[in-house]
Amino acid sequence: MTPGFDVAVIGRGLMGSACARHLAEAGASVALVGPDEPDDRATFIGPFGSHHDQGRITRKLAHDPDWSRLSSRSIARYGDLEARSGLSIFTPCGGMMAGPVTGSGESFTKGFLAVARDLGIAHEYHDATTLPGRFPFFRFAPGTCAAWEATGGHINPRAIRDAEALLAERAGAKLVRTPATRLRGGKVGLADGTHLAADHVVVATGGYAATDRLLTARPHLRVYARTIAFAEVDEAEAARLAHMPSLIFFPEGLAYDLYVLPPIRYPDGRLYLKIGGEGDSPIMQDDAEMTAWFQGDGNPAVGAKLIGHLRELMPELAIRSVHTGSCAVSFTETGFPYIARLSDRLTLLTGGNGAGAKCCDELGRLGAVVARGQPLNAEGYGTDFGAVLD
Repeated sequence: MTPGFDVAVIGRGLMGSACARHLAEAGASVALVGPDEPDDRATFIGPFGSHHDQGRITRKLAHDPDWSRLSSRSIARYGDLEARSGLSIFTPCGGMMAGPVTGSGESFTKGFLAVARDLGIAHEYHDATTLPGRFPFFRFAPGTCAAWEATGGHINPRAIRDAEALLAERAGAKLVRTPATRLRGGKVGLADGTHLAADHVVVATGGYAATDRLLTARPHLRVYARTIAFAEVDEAEAARLAHMPSLIFFPEGLAYDLYVLPPIRYPDGRLYLKIGGEGDSPIMQDDAEMTAWFQGDGNPAVGAKLIGHLRELMPELAIRSVHTGSCAVSFTETGFPYIARLSDRLTLLTGGNGAGAKCCDELGRLGAVVARGQPLNAEGYGTDFGAVLD
């Protein structure tokens, strides 16, 4: 058995890697457990991660003040992560939220405008009279208004995960690149048949917290199989869109919002805009369903619908090719992440609710606070991040 650690963090995703860094830099001996990104998704049997991507939206603007606080505190630390790791994490292209003044998305619009006002988030306000001139590449429905902030943009989730892990290792953490398969008290069983021991364990396994067998009491999570669509553009088109912000918006006639990221260069060297968002999608109940979903490329019909929305939003967009991908989103019963100490030896850290990536460093820090046995009531949030369990 591997010599014991103060804390084992199971899950090398965005929250888990951040949690491990904060624990290690606070002086704890830490094991960060989880596999590397697979070379071939089609044959890998998991666990997978939705952070295996190049772009996630980040912004202080939000429909809820606590989500704004989470992202604002994370954004404030991006620069330090970049400086100390040497990795490029954040592209400050601006972030925008847009929605209808009336109709099904009215509460969404009122929510982000109220948060911007109440928390004093610096932003530009635009309506139908100013949006076309400020953002000529977008065509919003009549009656749309928007808030744009300069401090928003997009992050590279692979890079921020790597930066967190690199700094955790520098602080003494050990990376264990093998999936955890069993958890009994402080004894963590690994897929290769070995074990490690820890005084405390943080389970930060995303949607797998509800589908694997590590926890005896499962958290209430709805783990949705989501499709994302990519539109390839050439260098000239990307240059034309050089001032395009990341965007959350309500299309006309929909009862849910969509998101769009500006052109981002992916590992294949090509430039893609990404669009996502669904009103409903299948809920995954077990690991087998998770594996099958991530091994594939999502739902082509959903992808086609998303590309249709993108063409309506950006009718002049010169698309070279399109393809789809698979993703998963975990929603909690509370609408906030679960950051809860379940026992003297166990902390749960999961449930991004579709907004966890941009907030991951702060969520990891809060997970480290709880794992050390400290309360969150002095952290300045309106929610207690409590968990709802079976």
